[in-house]
This record gives sequence, structure tokens and C-alpha cells, in this order.
Amino acid sequence: MPSPVAQVTARLQRRLPTRLARIALLATFGLVTVGAGMLWATYRALAPELRGFLEQVDSVSPVGGTLVFAGSGDTLTSFYRQKRVNVDLEDVPHDVQQAVLSVEDWRFYEHWGIDLWGLARAVVANLRHGWGSQGASTLTQQLARNLILKSHERTLTRKLKEAMLTLRLERTYTKAEILRMYLNEIYFGEGAYGIEAAARTYFSRSVRDLNRIESVTLAGIPKNPNNYSPTRNPERALRRRNLVLRTMVDHGVLGQAAFDSLSALPLLLRPAAGGDQLGAYFVEEVRKHLESAYGDSLLYEGELRVYTQLDVALQASMEKALETRLHEIETTYDLPFERDPADSLAAGEPPRYLQGAGIALDPRTGAILAMVGGRSFHDSRFNRATQARRQPGSCFKPFVYTAAIQAHHTPADIILDTPVVIDIGYGLGLWKPQNYEKTFNGPVSMRYALAKSLNIPAIKLQEDVGTEKVIAVAKRLGIQSKMEAVKSLALGTCEVTLIELASAYGTLANGGIQSRPWFIERIEDRSGRILEQNQPFHAEALDPQTAYIVTHMLQSVIDWGTGHNARDLYGLTIPVAGKTGTTDDTADGWFVGYTPELVVGIWGGYDERKSIGLTGSAVGLPPWSDIMRNYYVRRPAPAFAAPAGIVSESVCSESGKLATPQCPKVLTEYFLSAARPQQECDMHTLRVMDLERSGSFPGHEDTRPPDEP
Repeated sequence: MPSPVAQVTARLQRRLPTRLARIALLATFGLVTVGAGMLWATYRALAPELRGFLEQVDSVSPVGGTLVFAGSGDTLTSFYRQKRVNVDLEDVPHDVQQAVLSVEDWRFYEHWGIDLWGLARAVVANLRHGWGSQGASTLTQQLARNLILKSHERTLTRKLKEAMLTLRLERTYTKAEILRMYLNEIYFGEGAYGIEAAARTYFSRSVRDLNRIESVTLAGIPKNPNNYSPTRNPERALRRRNLVLRTMVDHGVLGQAAFDSLSALPLLLRPAAGGDQLGAYFVEEVRKHLESAYGDSLLYEGELRVYTQLDVALQASMEKALETRLHEIETTYDLPFERDPADSLAAGEPPRYLQGAGIALDPRTGAILAMVGGRSFHDSRFNRATQARRQPGSCFKPFVYTAAIQAHHTPADIILDTPVVIDIGYGLGLWKPQNYEKTFNGPVSMRYALAKSLNIPAIKLQEDVGTEKVIAVAKRLGIQSKMEAVKSLALGTCEVTLIELASAYGTLANGGIQSRPWFIERIEDRSGRILEQNQPFHAEALDPQTAYIVTHMLQSVIDWGTGHNARDLYGLTIPVAGKTGTTDDTADGWFVGYTPELVVGIWGGYDERKSIGLTGSAVGLPPWSDIMRNYYVRRPAPAFAAPAGIVSESVCSESGKLATPQCPKVLTEYFLSAARPQQECDMHTLRVMDLERSGSFPGHEDTRPPDEP
């Protein structure tokens, strides 16, 4: 069988003019003869160093970053020193592979690392058009140069190292493995290493989702990433792309008609958008855990795989709702500082505009589904969902009512909403609390008092059941911050974080079972070995009957209480429960609400703790309603199911006792079976009914019965 050199000679003689063929042959033989001698001499001199390189080749693996996956399985983000995301060859479309091979190394599957025919062809091209007009490096040679040598110097020593490493790569790996490593290693400009990072950088999508023209565009970049960058030099990139298309035609993988239509297209870039990435605050919480638990090296170079349950659609909905509604407040009320989404603050400059935070949890598992820690991660990395401790205001009241229901109070119990004077003690004098409206309603039911967020009944209930019991209930439900046993605790004067407040409401949503919030489901190393698996924490904090009664009362908040705008203005029709929260100085506006499968908490305010002048129903409720409504457009909303041990009775709305035919206003109310009322209403005798007609029982005129569960 003829030698490779003889084969090259024969092919050249058939293809080239005689004189040019002789020159090419002489040049080729001269190069081969001289090169062989120099190769042997240099090899002996560099033998020890080459052995080290060859050992490195045996264990070579392109360094990749850590990938973080959303609940859908899609990649949420990556952490890397270089912008690199390694992919398997089967995830790279055939169009990409064909385009790369056409322009970089068409004989890739035929040569053994060094392409003699390509080398001879390059010699002829250089003789015709000048030295440097065409290269002859194969993909394997480029991989050896980029992955191991990390050098592009033009010396004989480097060329020898490259040749030896190329041969070793070909002996060690299959062609498919070499192509995969090449596609994951090669530089595409803009800080993007590898085809996946390039696809995301230039087209904002994964490589597996690229179309043909996008694939060809990327294939043309590695030759000279700076000159052929589609974002920096679009005209050169366009010419280069069309050159790649022409080579594909020349190699028979693209027809002329397809070339004509594709080459007429513009670049059609979709570069990654500027500003914060989706879920920036959530991603930062994940990054901090990884860095703390595994160190800097594993985080950025260990190719970890981190799985979360973040809901991408819910996250996007939360970010949009918060920004839209807070911007509305800024413009409607002409606030002194307004955030400009198109502009970022200078480094170190604190944001003075109105802030907001949000969190969404699955109360059944504790999985964090979405999180917003502020309006701009670029402007401030301070996470207001996990780090900011603020007074919850009336959002604390459900814990008072939970303690009262546990003590066998009922939603129908009547409390006097009348002026009260409390001795604070410690020589601090007297406290005269008031309702937000600065009015008093007289006798009201517990349900009405919670739905309308009245302060006086909450204070009286806390006095009745005991402040320490209220604290114990709040802790069991999920509040971890310190709470002082003070009279004003019922009004939410302690400080909590949004995540713990949402978690505590989640315990009510989950029938009294607390599920501790978590960010990460599991972490795997590059081989698939599980390094960390979340162990969900569940604890029975409350009996399901009490949780149901409190939830049913919180449904009234939205049906006809302080959160009624969720239905009347914002179009929310699904079964939900929740509570508004406003601090005494209106520096904090809250809304936390839930269904059986989703808890969403919203906070708004200034970082400096100054007054907004608005309540939680104006600050927290609008974005909360938007988020809930958008979430349940895509799925049916579950109802709250009553557990065993819950009974319903018809009661008089004014006495809270069992209704009689004489009672003018009758409601269906729900009770713990052990706390069902036993006495019939004794208010509505003929004498009492005369008093009713005279208007002696205020506070119930706008009370409407809650829906049946």
C-alpha cells in the first residue's frame, strides 16, 4: 500500500499544474525531511517535559462551572471563573457540528490528528496567496493548544509539544469525545468559552435550541473571536458567517438554494439582556451556601450540579408585579425618589427609592419557589426577604387569634371594641391604643375584628390568653426572631423577616404542619454523586382544626375585610386567605396570603424606615394579587378542605350565640367541635329588638357571611 506521502504526491500531481506541483512537492518533502530530523532531536531534549504533558492529557477534562437548575429542570444560572457551561455532544445540534467541521476541520473523522493533505493544501494556498493565508491545524491540534499548552507562541518547541499531545489525544479519546471537548473549550469572544456559553451570550438560548443560521454564525467566530464578534464587528461577522455557509455548500452539506436564502438573512442576534438576571437574590442565596459549604474552588471549577424548585414563571411574575406596583406608587403619590429601571446607581450609592421584597413558598414542602430581595440586585445586594428585620404590624394578629382559638375562643365570640387604657409598667406610664381609623365599633365578633384589622380586640385577646402563649404559638408556627412579652406585641411591634413570616403563614396553610423553608433540593458532583440532599423538616405545630378555623377567618379578610380590593379591584376570584399589615408610622406595608399549595408574602417600604403614608392594602396587596392571579391562570386553585372535628352552626351575628327565629342577622359560623356554642341568643327578645331598631348595636352593618367551605 502506498505511503501517506506517496498518496499526497499522487493527489497533488493530479490536481495541480506541473510546475506548481513540483514546487509544492519540493517544499513538502523538504519540510518533512527537515522536520523529521529536528523532531527527533527536539523530542529527545524535551522528553521529560513531554512525559508530564502526556500524563496530563490522560486525565484531561475541560474545567466547567457549577450549574444551578430551576424546578423545571432548565438551567437557571451558572457560576464560573470563565463563562463556560459544558454540554454533551448529543445536546449539540447536527447543524452546529456540521458548520464547525466545515470551516475548521472537514477531514476530522478521516485523519489521525495531523492532516497531511490539509497541510499540503495549506502550503499551496500560502504559496499562491502569501504566507498565513490558510492554516492547517486540525481540531485536535487546536484542542491540545488551548486545553493543555495554553500557548500560541510560534516556536518549534511549541509545535513539537502540540504535535505529540495531538497524537496522544487521538490515541486516548474517540473522535466524538474530542469534538465534545473542543466545543466545550474553544473561545467565542465576550468571555464565552464553549458552544453553550456562546449560544446564551449571543442568542439568549441553549445550544440545543439554536436554528441553522444561528449555528453557522457561532461556527465562524473561533477563528478570530475579536474580529468576528457579532456584537463588536457585525459586518465582519456577517461576512464570516456567509463564508461558513459557502464552505458547507462546497462540502455538500448545504444546497445552493438554502445558501441563497440563509446568506441573505441579517445576523438576528438576541444578546443576553442587561440588568439583573432572573432570580438574582435567590441565586445569591444559593451561591453563598455553596461557597460556605464547598469552598471557592469547587464552586467555580467543580462542575457541581445544584437542583432547586424555583418556579421560573412565578419568579418572573413576582419581579414584574413588584416593580410595576411600586412604580405606580412612586408616580401616583409623587414620591421624592423614583427608581429608573434603565439606570443603575453608582457603586456604593445606597438606593433611596421605595423598596420591596417578595417570597413564595410551597407550604407542603418548604420549597422556596420565588424570591425578590429588592428592586435591583445591581443597586443593592441586601436581601430584604431574608435579612431585613421589620415590624410586621397587623400581620402578627393571626398568631394572637390562633392562640385564642386554641384556648376555645370562637370566631363568633363578641369582644368590645371600646377605649382601653393600659399601664405599660416599668414607670413608662399609660398607653391608650387606638384603631387605625381612630374610631371604636363597640361589640364585634372575633371574625369581624380580624377581618377589619381592629387593634383593640387583638390587644384584649392577647391579655386574655396570655402574651407568653401568643409568643409560643408564633414560634411553633415559624417565627424565629426574638419577641418581647409586651402589651403591644399583638400589634406586631416585634421585628421579623419576610421569609419567617411567610413560613409561619405556611404552617396555617398546611393544616398546622410546619415545613421549614429551603433553597436547595440536592447537590451533585460532576460524576452524579450526591453531595448534599435536602432533608425536609416537618413538625406538627398546630392541630389541623385550629389551623382551619384561623384560615377560614383570614378568608374573610379578602372577601370583605381590609384585603377586599383583591377581589373588587384586582380580579382575584380563587379561594385565598391572608392578612394586611401596616406599622403605626406607615413605614412598612405588608400582605401575606396563601392557598393550600402556595404562600406569597410581600413587603414594601424604605430602607431608612421612614413613613410611606400608605397601608399594607395599598403597598402589599396589589402585587400579591397580581402574583396569585397570574399563577392560577395556569392551574386550578384548590379549596381549603375542612378536617374532621369542625362543625358549623347558624349564629346570631350580634351575640355570637346560636340563632333563634328572632335574630335579624344570622351567619353560618365554623367551630372546633369542642367549642361549639351551647346557648341560644338571648339578645333578641321583644325589648332587645326594640333597642336594635333604635341602632344601639353598631359595628355589624357591613358584615357579610363568609362563603361555605
